[in-house]
Amino acid sequence: MTKSKTFWAAAALICLATVAFAGYSIYGRMSLHFSGDTLEVRPVPMPAPQETAEPEAAAKPAEQKPDEQKPAAAAQPEPEKTKAAKIAFAYKDAKAKSVYIAGSFTSWKEQKMTKKNGVWKAEIYILPGTYPYHFTVDGKKKLDPGKPKAPTGDSLVDVN
Repeated sequence: MTKSKTFWAAAALICLATVAFAGYSIYGRMSLHFSGDTLEVRPVPMPAPQETAEPEAAAKPAEQKPDEQKPAAAAQPEPEKTKAAKIAFAYKDAKAKSVYIAGSFTSWKEQKMTKKNGVWKAEIYILPGTYPYHFTVDGKKKLDPGKPKAPTGDSLVDVN
């Protein structure tokens, strides 16, 4: 049962493609897991379910006259929307030519900071949570000296 050289070459090529695809898939999942890019420590709280005081009243619909019916909007209160907080970032370096800030709250897009009296400042609106970030000073990544470090090597900001 000897097969031709083309058969074995095709079989080897299919095996190689399968191994390459599996390796790429595993690498993608592992790099996403260990990068910590979406480090969200505190999830958004959900409102507690409302309980009815009278279980019999919930089981039997009350008979109402058409002019006594309540609008549906009044029965359900609207959930509170989470508001973003204005967070001020500052980096002190009078000799720096340019300073940018980047973090998971900006999707890692650098935002330019403005210099005033030797201090670089930026104000950014951020939703509550804990986020990694860093400064880019003259093209080099720098951490915020007064903030805790994330496992990824960035500084952490906690927004309440």
